Amino acid sequence: MRRTIISLNSESEIKRLEYISTLSDFTESSVYYAAQFDFSATPTTLPTAGGTWVRPASGLYSSGGTGLPTTTRVPRLIIDNASFGKVVGLTARTYTSASATVSSAQLSNTIPQIHPTSSYIVRCDLIKNEYVASGDILSAFDRGDAQVGQLISYKPSRYAWMNCYNGARTSITISIFNQNDTKVKFRDTSVSIMLLLRPKK
Repeated sequence: MRRTIISLNSESEIKRLEYISTLSDFTESSVYYAAQFDFSATPTTLPTAGGTWVRPASGLYSSGGTGLPTTTRVPRLIIDNASFGKVVGLTARTYTSASATVSSAQLSNTIPQIHPTSSYIVRCDLIKNEYVASGDILSAFDRGDAQVGQLISYKPSRYAWMNCYNGARTSITISIFNQNDTKVKFRDTSVSIMLLLRPKK
């Protein structure tokens, strides 16, 4: 069988397209963390399943008072505090429309930050760290398995020796910041930080 330049080019084009389509066919297993808010509609009648239900004699929705609503409504959630919105994973706005009458659910539209601090950055005014822009970063760590109010213990697997500024000092200031470069306020009255100093080699 004799092949021409045109047929070879066509075959190579087909093979190339098959190769590209194979590369573009991929699957992923991405993890998505979210909180879900369920908005249940207010009932207009008492339920019939699960036993006998009666309204209270007095008060809201009572048989002698206002009774049950005549129109089904769904509660609305107003997130007007960005910090709270970060915790639950919702941006600041109103969820469910004003006239919603059908039960619905809302998933977080951002990843919830249950704990506002994901990492800690230790800064020291003695340090001359040439590998970071600010120059005073000594170390960084996360809270590990510690829950809110528990002891955070950070023990690096090896020493991280860094250069120090030359000259005499009357004090050394160590500060701890969070991932947003905001100073962390610890309520613990007992904090233990060990610095090892050695002559430069």
